[in-house]
Amino acid sequence: MCQENTYLLELVRYIHLNPIRAGIVKDLKSLDRYAYTGHSTIMGKRKNPWQDTGSVLQLFGKNKYTARKKYRDFVEKRIGQGQNPELTGGGLLRSIGDWGVLKSMRRMKIHIKGDERILGDSDFVKKF
Repeated sequence: MCQENTYLLELVRYIHLNPIRAGIVKDLKSLDRYAYTGHSTIMGKRKNPWQDTGSVLQLFGKNKYTARKKYRDFVEKRIGQGQNPELTGGGLLRSIGDWGVLKSMRRMKIHIKGDERILGDSDFVKKF
């Protein structure tokens, strides 16, 4: 799977599990029907005409039933994970090391592209 798809899936999973982490819903079965994330739409329990579920489901298979099952299994694997610092802003700084390394690179006129809203390395950020 390409890097863009990996980031997309990790981010989708992380965001969709927020109601469980926050104690708003108690389990995955409740999340499947919860109206305030896209998870219920991906699972086919609700309809949001503005939500593109195909982009996510196609990464799990061609058949919708099978893709939904694989997607749900994928989400379930991280239920107990808690917060993931890799899925918050500033990922580029974390991947470099720290501010000292970044300042050193600037002194050496090494410039990298970064945006804390985008998860990924400099090459990935440049694409977007």
